[in-house]
Amino acid sequence: MTCSEAQKLITGLVDGELLDSERNFLTTHLAECDRCRFSLEAERRLKQSLQHSAMGLRVPSKLRDKILSDPRIFPQKSSAGESSQRYVSLTHRFVRPALAAAVLVAILLPTFLLFRASREPIAAAAVKTYDLFRTGTLSVHKTDNFNDIAEELTRAVDRRFQPMRYDLTAINLRPVGGLVREIQGRKVLIAIYQGQGGTLFCYTFLGSETDAPPNAARFFDANKKINFYAFSDGEVNAVLHRENDVICILASEMPMEELLSLARAEAKPS
Repeated sequence: MTCSEAQKLITGLVDGELLDSERNFLTTHLAECDRCRFSLEAERRLKQSLQHSAMGLRVPSKLRDKILSDPRIFPQKSSAGESSQRYVSLTHRFVRPALAAAVLVAILLPTFLLFRASREPIAAAAVKTYDLFRTGTLSVHKTDNFNDIAEELTRAVDRRFQPMRYDLTAINLRPVGGLVREIQGRKVLIAIYQGQGGTLFCYTFLGSETDAPPNAARFFDANKKINFYAFSDGEVNAVLHRENDVICILASEMPMEELLSLARAEAKPS
């Protein structure tokens, strides 16, 4: 089983919907693949977060009354004969609760998903720009001089902070460009590295560790006294850490364990 095939089955595994043969193949793959185990843990945490949020969801009384009083959903009893009355009575008794539940789900689920989307952590939203770069839809100022990149990005935020400076030549990555994106009302500086080692994005913005996705796996570096948060978006892995009041995220398609080791090696204690 390849990682791509495994990623398609992870949600089914968490939901208990796989066939025995699929579950056996996936379990074997997970035992050998750190990256897919990270994805499995992230999926489980996401499900737990959704369930926790849903438990606190309440239907406004006015909306509930409006639904229950709508004749299109709960028609009045027919006046045509006793059998019709019994039929309507049975319909009300058994079908009405099901209809009410279905209508409530139809109305509240989009609202809930919209509510979830609006609260998407900035870290997760920022990493989505990686795919825009891969598809060529991201406008990037290209230059191989990091000083030029840093100066342009720093000016864009009135010099309140600057992009992290990393020397990644040891893994065959060099700076090729940068850009600024406004995400959820905050300026995010993005430095892009490319080379034989692939592509790596370095995101920098003002924030706190609460900007990490709730389903991220946390690792504490005792030597540097820094928390690192690992999460994924499809094939893109990301690691977030904080230095003073600045958040840094490294994102790449390299294996998660390699990316985490890189982030820990490059991070500077506050």
